[in-house]
Amino acid sequence: MAMNISGFGTSNASYTGMNTGNKGYKAAEEAVLADVMAEEAMMTPEQKMMYEMLGGREAHMKNMMRNYNSDGDYIGPGGIIVPGMHHGRDGSVDRSTWQQLIPVSDEMRQKMFDNVKREFIQENGISNGDTTKRSQIFREYQLSVKKEDRAKGTWTLQQYEGKYRSAMYAAVKAANPKWEPGQPFDPGILDSVTRESVESQLVKSGNTFVKKPSSGSTLDIQV
Repeated sequence: MAMNISGFGTSNASYTGMNTGNKGYKAAEEAVLADVMAEEAMMTPEQKMMYEMLGGREAHMKNMMRNYNSDGDYIGPGGIIVPGMHHGRDGSVDRSTWQQLIPVSDEMRQKMFDNVKREFIQENGISNGDTTKRSQIFREYQLSVKKEDRAKGTWTLQQYEGKYRSAMYAAVKAANPKWEPGQPFDPGILDSVTRESVESQLVKSGNTFVKKPSSGSTLDIQV
């Protein structure tokens, strides 16, 4: 078996010198300790000896604690994840707890709209993962609100983002039915597409937005 535990600390259950009452430790313990113990049980005597020489379980758990803050929030290596945005070790946290629509400030909605429009024009309607600045906007938003609202607000902002892009697609397509994403278009077509004009046509439907029905239709075309 290839020993893939990194970090290491003594397997002494007392964890000498470690504050096991720390919320960061408790979170790390809940997330990985069972797997660590299972891997320890499968080690050969030689692997076990090396493991103990490198510090064993205690140092490994101390290493894992670096991925959590003092409140027990998972923040990842170097704090890359904003506290409150981790949805469980394997994404298994009940989605209904965070896939909810909540109020998002006009300022942040406008920043997202402006970014969608800039990128839509720049990339001729194609969503380009290499050039998008959307992650910076999401992170700025997350850090501007309380932790309890970060995941829900990010979900809400994502729903607005999709509707802004759909409205721009529809506007260009209406001006040139033969247009396809990736083909150049006159940016002036989007002058009439504003955040307010898009949002005025939206209504809530469960955990997302749909376009208000027109002419009796209840269909919302997803682009």
